[in-house]
Amino acid sequence: MREPRLAAAIGDLLARPGSLVRAVAAYLVGIEMGLVEESARAIACGLEYLHTASLVFDDLPSMDDARLRRGAACLHVTHGEGIAVLAALALVNRGYGLLWQGMQGSSAVRRARAGSLIDQCLGPDGLTGGQAYDLAGWRQEQSPAEVAEVAARKTGALLRLTLVLPALCGRASEREIRLLDRLALLRGLAYQAADDLKDVTATAEETGKSAGRDELLGRPNLVAAEGLDAALARFSRLVEVGDRVQGALPGDATRWGMLDALRVTAPAILPKGIKEAI
Repeated sequence: MREPRLAAAIGDLLARPGSLVRAVAAYLVGIEMGLVEESARAIACGLEYLHTASLVFDDLPSMDDARLRRGAACLHVTHGEGIAVLAALALVNRGYGLLWQGMQGSSAVRRARAGSLIDQCLGPDGLTGGQAYDLAGWRQEQSPAEVAEVAARKTGALLRLTLVLPALCGRASEREIRLLDRLALLRGLAYQAADDLKDVTATAEETGKSAGRDELLGRPNLVAAEGLDAALARFSRLVEVGDRVQGALPGDATRWGMLDALRVTAPAILPKGIKEAI
């Protein structure tokens, strides 16, 4: 019998999914790379559990102290910080279990590489380390390179798992793995640039989450590092280079159509009035 408060918190998390864009992309890449449906689904669901857990941690009072996520009150607001942490840990545990389940049909060599990728993307060199940099206390002068480093460890790391993990567990060639890895980094940096722009220019009603947190908490933000115009230009370049990398993947464009959902476009991220700036 599960503890009722923990069960309720987990239920609330699973009842409010986001766009599921990472999960869908991971599933479809896995199918394209030859994974059986059960394995592709396990990897996709595992990644979504880990992503959702990371948002709970990110929103905690000891982290970003956010109040709104996915258009509703954050989990620690409705259930308390302790239960929110435990619910997130439950999702992390289940997420790792699902990833392991999805890897079982792969060769020992590919499983070992997949395990190393998971550690790299989620540990101190990836998502966990990126969050630590967020909390480190940033000086007023941020460089774009420093902001990109944090973005690569956080958003970029999750997208690397989304694209590279199912490819590794399937029959992807080394060239496909390299290109997917590069694409994941570029799309991750573009997504984080978009998020930085929204944090500065959009409202909580427009984004569905607490806005203006980067400036308030002194977090790394591309707009703070180089100004709005330069940040917009950088975002456009990241999208353009990502398009070229996606176009270099073997096969025609329809083969990789599932990747289009990871492409962030200006109309989707910027409030009315500055969309035309790109």
